[in-house]
Amino acid sequence: MSSIKLFVGVATEGDAESIVKLIDNWVSEMKWSWPADRGYTIRKVLKDGNHEVLVAKIDKRVVGVLHQHFYLDILHGSLMSHIDFMLVDKEYRNKGVGSKLLHAAISNAKKRAIMEMHVDTIFEEAAKFYRKHGFKDDGAYFELNLEK
Repeated sequence: MSSIKLFVGVATEGDAESIVKLIDNWVSEMKWSWPADRGYTIRKVLKDGNHEVLVAKIDKRVVGVLHQHFYLDILHGSLMSHIDFMLVDKEYRNKGVGSKLLHAAISNAKKRAIMEMHVDTIFEEAAKFYRKHGFKDDGAYFELNLEK
């Protein structure tokens, strides 16, 4: 990928449909079914200062996305960050795209004086990726689906 020019930056509203397609392709690849109006949600998040969506682009094509949100933590008494989602197009995985997205997210979090950055995953490959980038195992993650 050294000859390919990779851009990583903050997503704009013009990136929303490309992000939707990237996510839809991944959901299909996983054989999951999540009916959602992702376009509406992405556009809403892009306007919210407590969220940041980064995109990785090659030749103006979105090949990766990272969504993090920022929140006040009353226990630590400081601002924290959580990476809600990171996805790289299948064709560009294991080529440094995810690392560049993550480094940009960490850099932007530092500029906001974030105390800690958190992430969770159900995928062991992703867990290895985050550990490789300095994240430590810390506790357990639980989910309660409220749609049912």
